[in-house]
Formats: sequence, C-alpha cells, structure tokens
Amino acid sequence: MAFDYLEELEEQINRGVAWYCCPGKAAGDWHLAKTADELNEACQTAANLYLFEQSIYKLKPSADSGGEDRYFVCKKILEPGARGEPNLHWMIVDTKDAAELLRDVSQGPSPYFGATVVKSCQPKGGGQH
Repeated sequence: MAFDYLEELEEQINRGVAWYCCPGKAAGDWHLAKTADELNEACQTAANLYLFEQSIYKLKPSADSGGEDRYFVCKKILEPGARGEPNLHWMIVDTKDAAELLRDVSQGPSPYFGATVVKSCQPKGGGQH
C-alpha cells in the first residue's frame, strides 16, 4: 500500500499537482500538504524544536530538478499505521546520486522528488540562524 501511495504521489506531481513538505518532530517524520500555508505551523514547530532554520519545500518531478534544488526521498517503507495509512520515513538530500543511493528499494526502486525551498522558518527563542 505504501509503495502504491508513492507511485500515486509521483503521478500527481508529474501531472503538475502541487505538493509541499516540511520536517516533523522526529527524524524521518515529514508532513505533506497541498499548500505551503498548511505547513506553516509544522515548520515553525520543527524550527523551534531543533533550534535551527527549517524549510517548506515544493515538490516537483525529479527529472525537472537541478541547480539549487534538493531531493525528497523515501528512505524507508514501514508497516502501515493503525488505520492502514502509509508509514514512510523521508529525508532531504542534496544530489540526485544520493537520492538514488538512499531511496527504499525493498519493493522496487521507490520514486523520489525534486524539492525547492519556498519558505524558511527561523527558531524562536534563541536558536541558531
């Protein structure tokens, strides 16, 4: 089911459907949403928790990525959640080679996505800048 979710996400992004992501509270935990505004609170929470700037990224087809883009990669496909929802561990990497190397291949090569920063959140209360 999780692999199907990744393929559907890839299909939507390839068709031009907007998807955004930002880090969550735990390593590998990322939030996805259809608008960047939906992620403002989660991004700010992550920045405050890690005391370091965090970003909201717009996802795009990996083939369209380059230059200053990064890559959003499913590192590990885990057992489904309690309600059967996909349970995925994600990461951001700097190069396409890293994305190819680090993506989950347990059910076949999982898709990965280009990622462009659209907004950054600074920690509040004395974090690094």
